[in-house]
Amino acid sequence: MKRFVLGLTSVLIAFALLPVSAAFAQDDCSEISSSSQVVPCSEAAKNSADSQLNTSYHQLMARLESQYSVDPKLGGEYSTQVKESQRAWIKLRDTNCTVEAFEIEAAMPAHVAVVNNCIAKMSRERSAYLDGIAPETVGRSGSGGGGSASCPSSDFAQFLPVFSANAESQKRLTALAVKILVLKRTSDPGRFEPQITAETGSSLTFPLMTAMEGKTEGIEIETVDDTHMNVVDKRAGNSNIKIFNFAKKSCWSLVGIEDWSISERELVAPDRPGMSRAENLCYQRAEGLGGLGFLERYRLTGELIEASLENYVCAAESGDPQASLSAASLSLSQMAPQLETSKVEALFKAASTTASGALGYATYFCNGNSTDYNGPCLHPEQAEREVIRAVSMGSTEAMNYLGSSFESGELGTKDMSRALACYQMSADKGSPGGSDGVKRLVSQGSDIKASHCL
Repeated sequence: MKRFVLGLTSVLIAFALLPVSAAFAQDDCSEISSSSQVVPCSEAAKNSADSQLNTSYHQLMARLESQYSVDPKLGGEYSTQVKESQRAWIKLRDTNCTVEAFEIEAAMPAHVAVVNNCIAKMSRERSAYLDGIAPETVGRSGSGGGGSASCPSSDFAQFLPVFSANAESQKRLTALAVKILVLKRTSDPGRFEPQITAETGSSLTFPLMTAMEGKTEGIEIETVDDTHMNVVDKRAGNSNIKIFNFAKKSCWSLVGIEDWSISERELVAPDRPGMSRAENLCYQRAEGLGGLGFLERYRLTGELIEASLENYVCAAESGDPQASLSAASLSLSQMAPQLETSKVEALFKAASTTASGALGYATYFCNGNSTDYNGPCLHPEQAEREVIRAVSMGSTEAMNYLGSSFESGELGTKDMSRALACYQMSADKGSPGGSDGVKRLVSQGSDIKASHCL
């Protein structure tokens, strides 16, 4: 019997398609101890350097806009030259890195790693170059000097509490140009993507960060390199994570803000009957944040998927079958924290009013709240009951599932004639799986005759 029902929901399909490298998303690559780490860690290095380069580029463009505000025409010419230079440099970088890996067979892991590491190295060098163009001579309100009055400390651990203390200190210690990342809705329904802009401090609303002292729960401090630090703020939960980027020149200053929440203004009007407005919004956030997490392009892969689960659970409060099935399936996917057994069962029960939900409930009755169970079906009678309900709702997937169970006897009844009838019913509805089942049973013996599936 098939222990995993393929096609249960789009959520499960997404899990099946995730690349093997997902396991490395959160790995510490400071010490590479096995060959399996080389490519994922080189990919992580490239992505980190690309993000830093993007930050430096947008900050430069914002500096030019601010510094040439009295002569916007000249500033525009300067910006155009920078854009052309950046485009040309990207082509040069990519060509150079292809040359660097020329003697290694293309598509081999070593080739991929060499190209990734080359791109990371050149991108970091380019970031430093862009940071040196049109530099800010002084920070806001005279900050940026080397004295203690303007720079609290060169030690980031001592600098951060002073920066976060109040709106005035944050304003004083924020760069003139700040990179802003927000999530925006795309033309593809339910999908979002990061959009990066650069803003001057005058357009920001302070305070940007709530105060912190010492080790604060929900705060993670990451060292990018000697002159770049990130503060990951999870105090408002995984659905509202913000990352604050700091850079050090003469003093530390805030240079970027990444907002990984989905604001309500980016969500469409509620359109799922039976859900409250709040549940509708939760459902959209679950789809959007999960979609970003499953791409595995962003450093918050785990947090985004966990936020997706939290929002599916919120959306399922009134018993919506699709939200309930998505929450239960995601809980059992090993991609997010596992919900308690009573919660998972309640979610599957709520989902069982649909064919896919009834199939999910059947799988739950066989496997329990386990992500790796491989024994006999735990509750075959209840599982068969749910599969039959799914068949009665017209699910070809359930017909194949039931046919498989009759063929193997995994649900307690082994009956090849009923198995053939279920496969035939599925095949008549155009299911390739049903056709394969019919061919397989017919080839086993000419005496097998289809009786009845249900």
